[in-house]
Amino acid sequence: MLKLISTILLSFVILSGDLLAQDVKITPLPFNSTASEELFPCFIDSSLIFASDRRISVFKNYEDEQNNYLYHLFVVKLNPDSSWTKPQFFNSPLNGIFNNGQLWFADNGNTVYLTQNNYNTYKQSKKSRNGNGISIFVSQKNASGRWSRPKALPFTSRRNYNTGQPTLSPDGKYLFFVSDMNNGFGKTDIFYSENVNGTWSAPVNLGNKINTPGTEVTPYFHPSGKLYFASDGLGGMGGLDIYYTYQTKDGWTDPVNVGEPYNSAGDDFSYYIATPEDFGFFASTRSGKTDLYRADPQYPTFDNILPQKELKYCGTLFEKKMMDKDTARFEFTWNLGDGTIEKGKKIRHCFPKPGKYHVVLTVTDKEGLIKDSYQTSYDLDIKRKKQIYISSPDTARINAAITFDTRLSFFGDFQPGTFYWNFGEGFKTKGEKVTYTFRKPGVYTISCGTVSKTDPNEKMCNSKKIVVTE
Repeated sequence: MLKLISTILLSFVILSGDLLAQDVKITPLPFNSTASEELFPCFIDSSLIFASDRRISVFKNYEDEQNNYLYHLFVVKLNPDSSWTKPQFFNSPLNGIFNNGQLWFADNGNTVYLTQNNYNTYKQSKKSRNGNGISIFVSQKNASGRWSRPKALPFTSRRNYNTGQPTLSPDGKYLFFVSDMNNGFGKTDIFYSENVNGTWSAPVNLGNKINTPGTEVTPYFHPSGKLYFASDGLGGMGGLDIYYTYQTKDGWTDPVNVGEPYNSAGDDFSYYIATPEDFGFFASTRSGKTDLYRADPQYPTFDNILPQKELKYCGTLFEKKMMDKDTARFEFTWNLGDGTIEKGKKIRHCFPKPGKYHVVLTVTDKEGLIKDSYQTSYDLDIKRKKQIYISSPDTARINAAITFDTRLSFFGDFQPGTFYWNFGEGFKTKGEKVTYTFRKPGVYTISCGTVSKTDPNEKMCNSKKIVVTE
């Protein structure tokens, strides 16, 4: 058995039955091993690729300087009945001899960014004065389906720092990753590099709103525009907690802790959502060792989805007893109780908001006959439409974060629970206020539904169309 001397572990960090809470079902994956750790999930084509330090050979296995087996890639297949196949060694040139970590597939699965040790032979590793650090590599699949030899990205370093755990923005323009390079804010920070004319730029630190004096790891960029990551420096529930942020015109938002049951008193990290599916995966030490878990958000179904009514409080007002008479010699003056005066036998008016209005109509005989002049009044109660009102722009551009909220909704005696959003193409989320980034132009129907807190059979759901352009 050979022993690999390495100065840094792959994950940059010192790394529990079903749990159902907050509408999420958490399940430990059945292929977790009691003798090894599992982390860095990546789901593609119904297969889950992950890293594990389990034994790979009867005859030859590599160890780190603490006598722990190194991390290699394994793969399991998700069967149609939701069962999993047994883990198999990921027999691919993407599986390096020594440590292997987080993968990210791009270009419809034809390009992969991967985390590996810099040197792939024991001799090279032993000769290196700086140990066998970690870098990000890229490999491409050719027409015959064979992967090219992994090539280190230009901003990586064999001597000065480590890079790893890549995740790519959906447009392929930005690569986010973790590094311990100098001038950071903590032990490891999240950086990004921009693809400019096919070349990756020098890394840029994501800043101290995201990075802390502690440890930030395992970024995951979701197609909705949310950047998920794990941190132990933001005052979470335990060690590493899972957070998300998203970018606006003013920069990255304050990180949001995803809460229980994703996060626990242990380390929770490596969050990966199987888009366009609803379920996701993450790693956690809640059982006492690092295992993989599946997270299934529990979304209710909404059968009666109604297009939302716009918030216009308009109506036609007229004096019924005068409608059939010759009123040419009369002047009709309406005091509408909202500061507006209008004239006319029959008027169309939009009140500024719901509420009670005291409307006074004065009818004056233009010929000066006082006996035919009179005044009458009405008390109008303008009520809001009972619906979930989706507040958002009517148009948007691709790759721009759009905020949707329910603040102008009216429920009457209906007591709303959690708000469930569906943006189409399999993307769903929850919350009174959410942010989403469209990646393709088109006309999208956005729906938002909720279930009554008092009666689970009573539901409300409304929709809105939004036009997305390039």
